[in-house]
Amino acid sequence: MKGIPDDFWAKLDRNEDGAVTHWHPLIAHSADVAAVVEALLMRTILNRRLARLLGQEKLTDIQIARFAALSVIHDAGKANHGFQNQAFDIKGPREGHVGPIIEIIQADENFHEQLLIPLGIQDVLTWFSNQETAVHFLFATWAHHGKPVLPRSNFKQSLWEKNTRRDPVEALSSLSTCMKQWFPDAFKEDSNTIPDQPVIQHIYNGILTLADWLGSDTRFFSFTESLENYIQRARDNAGKAIRALTLDAGIPREIIKDSPISFRMFSPWEPFEIQKQCLELPTFSEGSLTILESDTGSGKTEAALSRFLKLYQEGLVDGMYFAVPTRSAATQLYDRVEKAVEKAFGEHKNRPPVVQAVSGYLKVDAVEGTALPHFKVLWYDDRKDELRERSWAAEHPKRYLAGAVVVGTIDQVLLATLQVKHAHMRTAALLRHFLVVDEVHSSDVYMTRLLERVLDLHLSAGGHALLMSATLGTSSRYRFAMKKKEPVPEAEKAEMVAYPLLTHTNQMREKTFEITGKSSGFQKNIRAETKNIAGYPDKIAELALEKAGSGARVLIIRNKVSDCIETQKAIEEIAGTDSGILFKSDGIPAPHHSQFAAEDRKQLDLEIESYFGKSAGRDSVIAVATQTVEQSLDIDADFMISDLCPMDVLLQRIGRLHRHQRPRPKGFETAQCVVLTPEDRDLGQFISKDGQARKGKFGLGTVYQDLRILEKTWQVLEDVALSGWKIP
Repeated sequence: MKGIPDDFWAKLDRNEDGAVTHWHPLIAHSADVAAVVEALLMRTILNRRLARLLGQEKLTDIQIARFAALSVIHDAGKANHGFQNQAFDIKGPREGHVGPIIEIIQADENFHEQLLIPLGIQDVLTWFSNQETAVHFLFATWAHHGKPVLPRSNFKQSLWEKNTRRDPVEALSSLSTCMKQWFPDAFKEDSNTIPDQPVIQHIYNGILTLADWLGSDTRFFSFTESLENYIQRARDNAGKAIRALTLDAGIPREIIKDSPISFRMFSPWEPFEIQKQCLELPTFSEGSLTILESDTGSGKTEAALSRFLKLYQEGLVDGMYFAVPTRSAATQLYDRVEKAVEKAFGEHKNRPPVVQAVSGYLKVDAVEGTALPHFKVLWYDDRKDELRERSWAAEHPKRYLAGAVVVGTIDQVLLATLQVKHAHMRTAALLRHFLVVDEVHSSDVYMTRLLERVLDLHLSAGGHALLMSATLGTSSRYRFAMKKKEPVPEAEKAEMVAYPLLTHTNQMREKTFEITGKSSGFQKNIRAETKNIAGYPDKIAELALEKAGSGARVLIIRNKVSDCIETQKAIEEIAGTDSGILFKSDGIPAPHHSQFAAEDRKQLDLEIESYFGKSAGRDSVIAVATQTVEQSLDIDADFMISDLCPMDVLLQRIGRLHRHQRPRPKGFETAQCVVLTPEDRDLGQFISKDGQARKGKFGLGTVYQDLRILEKTWQVLEDVALSGWKIP
């Protein structure tokens, strides 16, 4: 609609002077969002996920209609005068739209009759197991902006009274009429009421929030000029939107429906035994969890991709989220996954879009865009019109999980289980995916517990997940894979378990079995020793320069950014900033850590691969970094200097040593690692009076809080320094 609104509005467009130029009616926006909810529950795997939580195989037509009908009134609060006044240059109250509608619940009962009955709430109450549950679902419907909102006994009657300009009750009544006209099945008698389960409210709110974001996007739902037969237009637009984003995976699934899933789809190499075994695992239509423990470089990424394609082909997942620990790892892994998807699906325009879920990046299908104001993106590719729709999930971190094939950091997954804004939408979107988590650790208790919570919900809804690690401990494997927490075997028995190892279980974690396979055959010798020079950046610099002077690629990993910077400064002071032996970004010596601006981080990620990657053609370099390079990166060094850290983390860092088969400089035929320790051998200095770890140097007691693990790691390093290690 053009000009100033002459009816209840939901969306406005303003010119540079702030004057309203176009508006979208409240009825139209309500139809847009309800149509998306309906489409998501009819045409995506969210139907089965929500049904599984309800104890069913599929949602009934009546249930779908009721969830969609409830979403019609998600913006009923916009009928209040305070909200509507925002379109006009007049004196009067200015209000939002969530608080005013929620406050009605706490108002006197006569206002319930005046406002909630016209909204059709009496009919809605019969859909739920009891009135309290119905109220909870109303809260979940109205609080769709990312976090719960509860009434505060602040009801303002004047916001809802009829005046000379408008009658809010009339708008509420119109929404009620539309509910019944658009979704008549919702009002049929049905003994299947929606139960009082918070998880159902949680997922419903997430689906509704996703629908509201999508239904508010003008690339799919432009402002209308007419309300005639509008619900059909909204349904057509909703179908187009979920197809464009491949939330509806039907078309891309058709591309590979008759293709035998094999590694040949994306890799020219013969698979290792453990990779073949991973592909041959039963799919378990009710949901599954797989844990793949295998050495660095054994092709865990390709094993994950092959399993994803199998699940996708069988219609058991609608997408994949591949989670890695760091931005740098996600950036590097993205290219591998994107190429694999292109090979598997061909250059078909309807193949699943591959999204890079890293803040500061705007990347889909290997094409990078430039952010513009108001969530708009400039694409320089010839396919800019196509990318404009396919890129929707990549344009905002809160949307990442709504992508089709997504490569990103683990934090996006863990945010789904924390009490933070938009956790509901993240959780609901994640349920569609085959969740792959790379480099799962035992020593990070906090992250492990959060991941357990994510997996519990994901599996209870019939989802599929794969955890991968080169260093997972037996106790963590038992926690993840056994629903009934069985006692962890003694160390001697645990050490007898073969490696590599596949642990596979169904949704209930009651059909758990283990498969062992041959190793990739690659083994490396490591000579590790400790040096108590962690507090002397100049000595660290001298050691690094000595090794680089002998032709080695040297990687230094410090636990803290401040120590990283001090070490970088010491190296530059001795070698000079013009030295060709220093790692540089745009010709400027720089450390690699997480506290750079987004654009600088992009450049640093590219440079670290050019200096240490498989195709790097140079030796004699020193890079100083933090945990940003310790895991999942396909980079290769000859000599490593690392701060003391938990053993599983140290093994991950050592995974960057001798990773590739290439000639080694003289004296570095065996991989070498120096672990930096404090001068004082007593870690007890970092224990406070209450027995907790306190702030200590070099990340001991802060970055890594469990001093017991650090002490044991230190002891092992002292014991094996002379004999060395063979990994794996």
